[in-house]
Amino acid sequence: MKKKKEMIYPEVGNELLQTNIKKGLTTEEAESRKKIYGNNEIKKSKKVNPFLVYLGQFKDILVIILMCAAMLSYIFALISASRHNWVFDTELIVEFIEPSIILFVVLTNSLVGAIQEIKSAKAVDALSKLNPLQAKVVRNGILISIDSKDVTIGDIVMLEAGDVVPADGYLLFSSNLSSIESSLTGESEPSLKDHLAPRDMQLPLADRKFMLYSSSIIATGVGYYVVSAIGQQTELGKISSLVSQQKEAMSPLQIKINKLGKIFGYVGIALFLGSMIMQILFAIPNTAHYKELYFWSTVIINGVSLAVAAIPEGLIAFTSIILAIGVQRMAKKRAIVKDLMAVESLGSCAVICSDKTGTLTQNKMTIIDLYNLDDKKFSNNQINNNYLKLIEYGSLCSEANLSLENNEYKPVGDPTEVSFLYELEKYSSFKTKKELEKQYERIHVLPFDSDRKLMTSINKIDNKLKVIIKGAPDVLINRTLLDEKSKDKVLEINNEWANNAYRVLAIASKEITKKELDILLTKDLDYQLDFLENNLNFDGLVAMIDPPREEAKDAIAVCKMSGIKPVMITGDNINTAVAIAKSLNIYNEGDLAITGSQLENLSDEELTNNIDKYSVYARVKPEDKLRIVNAWQKRNQVVAMTGDGVNDAPALKASDIGCAMGITGTEASKQAANMILADDNFSTIVSAVKNGRSIYQKIKNVIQNLLITSIAEVILVFFGLLIFKFVFKDWEPLKGKDIYILSATQLLWINLFTHGFPAIALGLQNSKEDYMNKRPISKYESIFANGMGWNTLWQGTLIGILSMISYYLGALWSFNNNDTGEDIIRSASTIAFLVLGITATFNSINLMSKKPIIMSNPFYYWKVYASVIFSLAFLLLVAFVKKITVVFKGYENLINSPTLLAYGLGLPLILIPIYFVHKMFLLLLEKKKNKSNLIKDFQMILSPKERKMLKK
Repeated sequence: MKKKKEMIYPEVGNELLQTNIKKGLTTEEAESRKKIYGNNEIKKSKKVNPFLVYLGQFKDILVIILMCAAMLSYIFALISASRHNWVFDTELIVEFIEPSIILFVVLTNSLVGAIQEIKSAKAVDALSKLNPLQAKVVRNGILISIDSKDVTIGDIVMLEAGDVVPADGYLLFSSNLSSIESSLTGESEPSLKDHLAPRDMQLPLADRKFMLYSSSIIATGVGYYVVSAIGQQTELGKISSLVSQQKEAMSPLQIKINKLGKIFGYVGIALFLGSMIMQILFAIPNTAHYKELYFWSTVIINGVSLAVAAIPEGLIAFTSIILAIGVQRMAKKRAIVKDLMAVESLGSCAVICSDKTGTLTQNKMTIIDLYNLDDKKFSNNQINNNYLKLIEYGSLCSEANLSLENNEYKPVGDPTEVSFLYELEKYSSFKTKKELEKQYERIHVLPFDSDRKLMTSINKIDNKLKVIIKGAPDVLINRTLLDEKSKDKVLEINNEWANNAYRVLAIASKEITKKELDILLTKDLDYQLDFLENNLNFDGLVAMIDPPREEAKDAIAVCKMSGIKPVMITGDNINTAVAIAKSLNIYNEGDLAITGSQLENLSDEELTNNIDKYSVYARVKPEDKLRIVNAWQKRNQVVAMTGDGVNDAPALKASDIGCAMGITGTEASKQAANMILADDNFSTIVSAVKNGRSIYQKIKNVIQNLLITSIAEVILVFFGLLIFKFVFKDWEPLKGKDIYILSATQLLWINLFTHGFPAIALGLQNSKEDYMNKRPISKYESIFANGMGWNTLWQGTLIGILSMISYYLGALWSFNNNDTGEDIIRSASTIAFLVLGITATFNSINLMSKKPIIMSNPFYYWKVYASVIFSLAFLLLVAFVKKITVVFKGYENLINSPTLLAYGLGLPLILIPIYFVHKMFLLLLEKKKNKSNLIKDFQMILSPKERKMLKK
């Protein structure tokens, strides 16, 4: 037996895939072919392995550095334990506590990230809709129902209205057959099918009238077809394969955090080495130190402590928590986010490429206007007898059906016919088609035919036989009794509506006698058509359209005010696309619209250079969508792609962030997307953008808070060690003593607990700032841009200097009280610890709003204030509880030392007036800037290289 991948699918020949057309495959032949071709399934992504997801969290450079620091600390703790004969005193316990805290932070953070990824994956699996579960096939000459995965090459499949096509194949027989292929081709209207159409495989998918495609839905009629391709070999499967070849783009935040991580890594290593060199140089006067293991372990441990001070351990954990909070908020708004970075990416997006059908529009044909010679044009809010007559006639002359199940409408059939049933339910006394036909019995029907473009129904209405015909206006008008002037007027209205991209149907009727009907039923089809579909009374025109979502229109308006360019990409004709785009304000004066065939004539370079000019793309293929997304990305724009169809999947994955529809979305689109909108509501995108921008600012605030403290710690610990070695060299109690500024445990306590809770509170706290009145941020822009770097530097330096002053004042007070050398260092370290910790909490309050602290409503920002109080409690716990103070190498008698308390609690208050003046100055500058920076049009986000060229 040949391997599956080597099997060549049989072509359609005289024997039609070696199948008996009448009896279908035998059970034995079907099983044999299944072994050759496999199941009728599209490869799904592998299930998430929780262990591998957890391991994946350890790739970050910050995590690696912290793990190395923890391992080194453990090694030297073990060396110290060995040197002390494994007698665990307080100092030795502390040596083991320090790396344990680091390890705890790393493992906990990784667990948070892993849990979020696994939860998101499960949510996606719950939303996923599989291929049709059942298919009707002819086996052994009998029509049976089987699982669609068991359909194989050569099966004869029977289809009728409402069925989902299980696999690709060629029509054998069809009657009034049409298929909704919008998820594959982008066509919003059903595609007519004909088994007699020429079998030309060079035609575009949408024009192959002789073929049916997997995942499409039968709108009208019945048909039989022979399966020619299953699973991965179907058109659906080919697109799925195309999706798997696309690489997912790195989010803007990932780029920035990675850069930041490298900076921290290099700074940490540099400080580690610098600290070691500095301590070795200090020991030159006493070279005997070089022979002591204790000296070298102390040198390395102090170096590790300094590296820990330089690296904000909470950065990854707090960033993940803030992103997870954002994900939870989006979930409440019916959006399932598959990965944490997706929300932030939307906040940076500059372009949203959206499919039309079902995304920007309702994917539901809706009657919006009617016309007859008596009332002229009238809209559907002007209900009268003529209106109801057209609605009822259109409902009677249709094959569609509309049922209400669990308060939800279930339409079956051609969407244009379904539109009559929606109006019938709203305005007619009959409410449903079933009730209407019960009152007006159908006697005879001539199904719609694509050649004559008409459908005819004979119904018994008020004891009279009424012939009702609906169809193309240009055909039906010429069969009516209207005079030429009236015909011209009707055709003028028809052309006017067609130019507005409306779908227009004409309805006509006439009465016949019982005798005429009896004769008619004995005649052939040609006679029936000639008799019934001529000499008609014109009843009216009906205009319908797949209407835009109102929410989408509002969302697009907000996008434009936020500097984001919405782009429509659809498989519909260009007139319909432009009309919808104009109504949504996507297409404006000066914009261009282009078709897929015109797009093919453009080179990639031409498309990239002019990409910002196009707002509408019509009649496009999946490859075209990829080109469009890639062209935007080549221009350095962060691109979002929304869609629900299979043809959207490759572009969804290639874009910076893909948003698939949860209700109407296909399996392929959901697998490719970063986010799934469970309610298919385009307005959720606006919430995501706003949420993403807010999250980005919150992350910047947390990073700034962490870095200010890290800078202060480096200044205090590194420069303090350097300075105070010289300042204290003549102090008698300190001669021969090892000076430390802060212990590693004190540093970690500040880094993780003292401003850890406020950092989480900043992530939970809603902001009063309007983030939707600014242009998107360039993915290449440094996270320190717009003054953040300078503010971080001067604030960190200020706190570092204050902490150094407090350290010296604490040491001086202890020295003047004739304390021992150990007590001098402990008192100085404790006061510096207090000042550093309190100022860290002040920073959290300072960053929660652009307004000064005294101008902010504490009740609105209660979460931040509560977290600050909680953090201060932890800080004071270490400073005042003697047993805990000993573990942290602090001064045990602080509570009984008013002068030291004044230093520790008073120096941080200096920040309040400084921050107040700084913020008031920034508010004045921003007020002037906002007046001149109102967003009036879309502007490309420039790369650093483009900005340099522009300056030149």
